Amino acid sequence: MTEIVALAHCYETITSTVALRREDGHDRRVMSDHARERRMVGIRPLVLGLLTVPVFGLAACSGGGEDGASTEASRGSGAGSQRPSPALPSFKGKTYDAVSGELRRSWPAYTTAYRALPDGHLFDGESYSGTWIVCTQVEDSQARKVEFGFLPPQVPCPPDGRVTTWPVVPNFVGTTGNEAKQAALQFGFPLVSSQPLVTEGYDDSSHLERTVCTQDPPAGQSMRLHYGTTLDLRVADSKGSCTP
Repeated sequence: MTEIVALAHCYETITSTVALRREDGHDRRVMSDHARERRMVGIRPLVLGLLTVPVFGLAACSGGGEDGASTEASRGSGAGSQRPSPALPSFKGKTYDAVSGELRRSWPAYTTAYRALPDGHLFDGESYSGTWIVCTQVEDSQARKVEFGFLPPQVPCPPDGRVTTWPVVPNFVGTTGNEAKQAALQFGFPLVSSQPLVTEGYDDSSHLERTVCTQDPPAGQSMRLHYGTTLDLRVADSKGSCTP
């Protein structure tokens, strides 16, 4: 601002001052009106140009301030939009029964969802789900909601929660019904049904001590869609035959 005032004062002085020179004892005007006008023509653009530079500089500074403020504001809004920190501890690696019980006791205000990762099914009290393991946990602490993703204990939790390789249904044919039932319960079948391949008289017992002749689902199928389902066995007749 000091430079602007000085330039303006200079311009006013040049346009209003008449230089005097003393020559031969007489005062006479040195600068004629015509000469003065020619000088002013050259000086005006220079002064105006010098006046313009600080103005543009101020405008540029003003614009930079606004950009800086906008940047800070955008940064502030970005920080405000970040997901809030979780309020719950990590339950990964714990069973469904352990997690559901702890949430009911310590965080009763939370809305919870328990989802089976194999097919996306939401658990609603199935008995088989009690031993399934938490692999994923997504929480919204502001809304007080949390969703857990579970896998059966036979399937290791992958780092990203996405299972690409599933176990297959074992082959129970040739074993006894009791052996097949014990293995199936540990493998992910919560229920095992059995009946003789040929019903003899009024004998409607399961006869799990007999040899397994057929099974459903068959051996080799992916367990992805069979966790929590029933394994159906057909066992031999009283003579040990699997032929109807």
